[in-house]
Amino acid sequence: MQETIDWLKNYFAKSASLPAGVEELNYFEIGLIDSLGVIELIENIESHFNIQFTEMNFQERRFSTIKGLAEIIKDIKKE
Repeated sequence: MQETIDWLKNYFAKSASLPAGVEELNYFEIGLIDSLGVIELIENIESHFNIQFTEMNFQERRFSTIKGLAEIIKDIKKE
């Protein structure tokens, strides 16, 4: 899972400097991404990890942090 977290951190680092402990922070609240950026993020994740998100994934509380998103990706890959 650390590999996924690192990939996500690198993705976000392309457009902003990341604060300490970013894995646990809500990336919407700290301004790392906006609603348009989320679409791009989802497309990049689905392509890179060869997965498909469902509506339920977007509604999960975990979806708003890097660590939580990495967990969701891990769960989807298990299915």
